[in-house]
Amino acid sequence: MLHLVLKRLTIEYFGKIKRFEVSFHEQLTEISASHANDIMQAIGLITGNKSLTGHIADNAISDRTSVHMELEIAGHPYWISARGQPDGNECTYTAVDRKNNTAADVSLIFRDIRLCEEEESLVWYRYSSKSIYAERLLHYKDPDTYYPAGDFQKRTNGWGLMRSFRACLSEYIKKYEPISLFSDKGFINLCPDGRFVRCDAKEAGPIDTPPALHNKLFDYTCFLAVNCFWSRFEDIRDINHEKWPLIMDAENSQEQMEFKELLEKTGLGRQMIIMNTND
Repeated sequence: MLHLVLKRLTIEYFGKIKRFEVSFHEQLTEISASHANDIMQAIGLITGNKSLTGHIADNAISDRTSVHMELEIAGHPYWISARGQPDGNECTYTAVDRKNNTAADVSLIFRDIRLCEEEESLVWYRYSSKSIYAERLLHYKDPDTYYPAGDFQKRTNGWGLMRSFRACLSEYIKKYEPISLFSDKGFINLCPDGRFVRCDAKEAGPIDTPPALHNKLFDYTCFLAVNCFWSRFEDIRDINHEKWPLIMDAENSQEQMEFKELLEKTGLGRQMIIMNTND
């Protein structure tokens, strides 16, 4: 299994940030900082991840802007730099192969770590009260109903319409084992139609209105499960692009602990970055 591992990030004069620097641990890094959105956009900018970059404000990049990232791709160290240009909201890029101390082609690095649009959207977890991940596999099962014509094929680079994708999805749903999650002995189950539900352990039936304290953990568990499905599909298809770190928004130390424990249960083995924001 190949991994993309972030090592060190330096940001200067990007968005509302004058200077920000952080070193990443290979397993878990907690970042307490203001302007989380600018940090995520900078990570997206320096790695070519359009989902993280989003819509960069017209004045976010100036000729004083610089973003530097040290990272490893399948264990190979690289250094990538982006510098703002005087005209336009754009950057020029340079890269160094740190193992061989030679210049590297940034476009080839971005190609090697690029994900399909759908997987890119599964790198950064932000809680939504709409539980957008609880029905994600349901949407995968019936893309004609839940996506505009041709959109699902585009978002998945065509994989979503392959027989192997459909077979892997059916098998994942069939073999999914309920996850014990809450202190009241409830658990999360995956229905045959691809919908995640929270169930009561005694009656094994869905609970329509789970306690507010548990909503985020339920949503986060669904997010991890969708990532697990993609990991399973990539293994079957032998897709050799790198496994990206997972980035989470956490409001406090309790959420951080729960996020870490749930990630360990999945066995995804991904680098984890937790944003404790002061925005």
